[in-house]
Amino acid sequence: MSKEAGIFWIGGPAAAGKTTVSRLLARKHGFLWYSVDAHTFTHEQRAAAAGRHVLGTGPGDFDRGPMILEDIHALPVDTSVVVEGAFVTPKIAGVAANAVWLMPSRDEQLARLEHRHPGGVHKDYVWGWNLVQSQLEGTNATVVVVDGQTVEQTLTAVEQSFGTTLESSPAARTTKARQSLIRISNHQLAKQATERLRLGLNKQNCVFDCECAQANCTEVVELAVKEIPTLLAQAPPSIVSPEHSKLT
Repeated sequence: MSKEAGIFWIGGPAAAGKTTVSRLLARKHGFLWYSVDAHTFTHEQRAAAAGRHVLGTGPGDFDRGPMILEDIHALPVDTSVVVEGAFVTPKIAGVAANAVWLMPSRDEQLARLEHRHPGGVHKDYVWGWNLVQSQLEGTNATVVVVDGQTVEQTLTAVEQSFGTTLESSPAARTTKARQSLIRISNHQLAKQATERLRLGLNKQNCVFDCECAQANCTEVVELAVKEIPTLLAQAPPSIVSPEHSKLT
């Protein structure tokens, strides 16, 4: 990552809309999307190698902050990066204009989680709301309350929060450059999904970003994990939604 490139941080608890909004923000503005969740197993392996974690015992309680920062600064890109995840805290991101937290009320979060997980909501999701709220208390962090908002409304609110910095930050300007950024994120999603499947923790399918690389694209592509190695071996755009295949 070049010294000129910027970092945009988006935090919040489960079901706040972090992932969806971050992916769309990155695509629209030609930035790289970095999902903290997609690096979970990579971080576990690094922590285990350092003697701070035992593989196979869950996500662990080691500090992922330094790893996230190391990852970002080691990225082979000259564009800005959108970093999102529940592990995005004011301690890591700061509370300047390039950081925002999406917060649903407790009732809103529960309603979204019940819709997402009709079989039952895990208590850790609700516990996470309390954790994020406690991290924000007493800070000047920018918070967007997402209750009743559509994805488009939340995206607009985040863009307004980041202001003119979005337009002045280094970005991919060509389709090929945008496709390369999306491929980096898709490759990490595939790595995470493959590891989870190997451990019996993942479904057979995973959701990837459409590599048509159009700024207004909102499509994702659900693929069987076993299909991914073949597709990733091809130059982008090899992962494209049927609706956008004619654009590539």
